[in-house]
Amino acid sequence: MELSGKRAVITGGAGGIGLACAEGLARAGAEVIIADVDEATCRRGVETLAGQGLTVAHLAFDVADRTACEAGFAQVADMGGTDILVTSAAIVKPARILDFDPEDWARILDVNLTGTFHCAQLAGRQMVKKGWGRIVTLSSVNGQIANIARGAYSCTKGGVDMLTRLLAAELGDKGITANAVAPIPVDTPMILAAHGPRDRELWYAQTPNPRYAQPEEVAAAVCFLASDRAAFINGHILNVDGGFMASGILPRE
Repeated sequence: MELSGKRAVITGGAGGIGLACAEGLARAGAEVIIADVDEATCRRGVETLAGQGLTVAHLAFDVADRTACEAGFAQVADMGGTDILVTSAAIVKPARILDFDPEDWARILDVNLTGTFHCAQLAGRQMVKKGWGRIVTLSSVNGQIANIARGAYSCTKGGVDMLTRLLAAELGDKGITANAVAPIPVDTPMILAAHGPRDRELWYAQTPNPRYAQPEEVAAAVCFLASDRAAFINGHILNVDGGFMASGILPRE
């Protein structure tokens, strides 16, 4: 997957899945810009990749802040514009719907769904000018099924799936593809903070490959969809889930 000459922006790129995507795209030859919520977080991501012999740029902005997003992508335009966008920035707070704090609900939607819209719209405008682009959104199997106590997170990921399809439908004739990668829980700090041993036990019990995904496995799917090998894949939701969405009850022998 040769991506030399392509400029990739990864939101939430300083850690977890986003950092793994930044590493994968950089190793494929892309010029990588990691974007995250503040300067200190970005610098930690840059230093981590530098320790692996990779040089990346960074931009600090909150994807929920439209003005900050516009300023960030204006800087990318000055560098030559966005070729590849990976929207990895997301937050989660478990709670049941009847108990969900409205302020938490609003913030999760602002980051996960509206933030994805901001970045896809701004990057997409740059891609149209180039006549080529790859938008890869980070979704989740939680956007396809109703997992108890995943409330706002599940709703945002269902919205991300539809936004991805809309981008594919509206931008396909302009040389741009839009696809989503939807994993089960991934071993990242965010999941470690949100999931206890019981959560892990339940996921393992219902997953044919009984474990969580690794960030590198999700990044591999992202890098494929960002490449010319995936040029005719558009509007697809690619599950990276160890068979979770393909199975029902799994009586273990």
